[in-house]
Amino acid sequence: MLRQSPGRWLQIIGVAHTAIGIPLYGAELRGIVRDGIVDTVPDHGERAAAFWYLTAGPGMWLAGRLLRSAERSDDVAAQRVAGGFVAATGAAGALLMPRSGFWALAAVGATAFRRAGHR
Repeated sequence: MLRQSPGRWLQIIGVAHTAIGIPLYGAELRGIVRDGIVDTVPDHGERAAAFWYLTAGPGMWLAGRLLRSAERSDDVAAQRVAGGFVAATGAAGALLMPRSGFWALAAVGATAFRRAGHR
């Protein structure tokens, strides 16, 4: 069930992150395509920010999918590790960028960690 699965919520966050990032970084993405894609993203700047923002979404989706597998197979150790890592990442991100969506990651990770600890 959706409300009972931190893994599912993490997948939803990943999809939303990507869906938000495409229009948010539309100008940068168009520039990357216009310039031929290969070797068009520098280490710093708006194109780099676009790249890293948009790679985070699929990573979150994948982490959520793996967490769902751990939930289904009752792999408590994997749920604790995933929950702790996602909670810590979310907390660090929220501290550094308080007006961001990192709070959602912190909440989902803490929920996964807490639920795994009660088994």
